[in-house]
Amino acid sequence: SGTHAVAPAQCAGQDGPRKEILTPGGALFSTAIRSGGMIYLSGVIGRSQSGDAAEATRAALQGVQSRLEAIGHSMADAIKCTVYLIDMGDYQAMNQVYTEFFPQDPPARTAVAVRELPANAQVEVTCIAAAR
Repeated sequence: SGTHAVAPAQCAGQDGPRKEILTPGGALFSTAIRSGGMIYLSGVIGRSQSGDAAEATRAALQGVQSRLEAIGHSMADAIKCTVYLIDMGDYQAMNQVYTEFFPQDPPARTAVAVRELPANAQVEVTCIAAAR
């Protein structure tokens, strides 16, 4: 009679939260995985033939948006993003485009400069989102 507590391990399964592949990416990585109440997206690269950082950022964020929408989520569900730039001189151009995708209540964010990115990309964005 009455309620009883359920141990966290019982709620999540014997081994804790499970990994659910939402969008397979290929042999090397999955593009979206849900574990517990979180969605983890693989990095999305952006590049511009002319070297325009804003254009490259827009391409990367459109890719993030498409991946989230494909699994029934939106940019509003993003809680943490990491932006990788090959040139920190592109920081302001990236910020201008970034605010278009997150006009209010933006997620936590880290931006770092790296030496290079795959496929001659200028920008790569990774995001963690809250699952619904």
